Amino acid sequence: MCVDAEKLVPGMAAIARCVGCRATMAGSGDCLACGRGSPLVGGIWEAIGELRGSNRVASAFYSGRGWRRFRVWEELFLLVQGGARRARGQVLRHLPFGGAPRVLEIGIGDGANLPYLPLGWEIFGVDIARPRLANCLARHRRTADRLAHAEAEALPFDDDSFDAVYTVGGLNHFGDPAAALREMRRVARPGGVLVAADEIPDLPRFGIGHLLGVPRLDGFWLRALGLDAAFAELVLSTPLDVDAVARREWPEHRRHRIWGGLGYCMVDHKA
Repeated sequence: MCVDAEKLVPGMAAIARCVGCRATMAGSGDCLACGRGSPLVGGIWEAIGELRGSNRVASAFYSGRGWRRFRVWEELFLLVQGGARRARGQVLRHLPFGGAPRVLEIGIGDGANLPYLPLGWEIFGVDIARPRLANCLARHRRTADRLAHAEAEALPFDDDSFDAVYTVGGLNHFGDPAAALREMRRVARPGGVLVAADEIPDLPRFGIGHLLGVPRLDGFWLRALGLDAAFAELVLSTPLDVDAVARREWPEHRRHRIWGGLGYCMVDHKA
């Protein structure tokens, strides 16, 4: 990159956790345990290692032109659900709307949820696609110095850092959904709200190809919508058993039906 690296600002450093040795950074710009630096590059904290598996596939898709093509269809889906405010509100309503909480969004992308959250909130975000974070920063200056290029399975924050942690539209295809749910619980404060929402995992199997007994047809139309071959294959792979994962990691959670039954929203509170 051609952008000069800078140190973490105090607000981020105060809750940062080293991406190398996983030690708390205790407010320092560098890890006091292993000496690893933690630079901000273009206003985004680089807190990510080598991507593998589905995270690598997803990062490539959301960083490329395919996502820009597919966004049209996402917007159409939200329109059918009554518009973006109503559709996103079915998830965001579970956040603690009171005071000025510190909130973390995992998979923040371009920041599409931010217009529906109060301006007084202290919002942090992580994503595995750096171009999406750069766009989020350009569109929402309130996220300046609060964005991290990081994986959901290895959040670069200390324990008990946030009043609420949420993710919308990513859990089904995280590299390790169980680890992501554990990380969400870890970084939430006691009593903090945990929210995870996505489409029902087997939704792609209702495509015309599966209904006709020719599953490969669904790969063709997904690619026509903008998905590259690798991400289309990931979407059509064996669906996540989200109920089993949630029962194990968030045993007290409540599951809500959203988006006309096409999605789910799991809500828990950290004890």
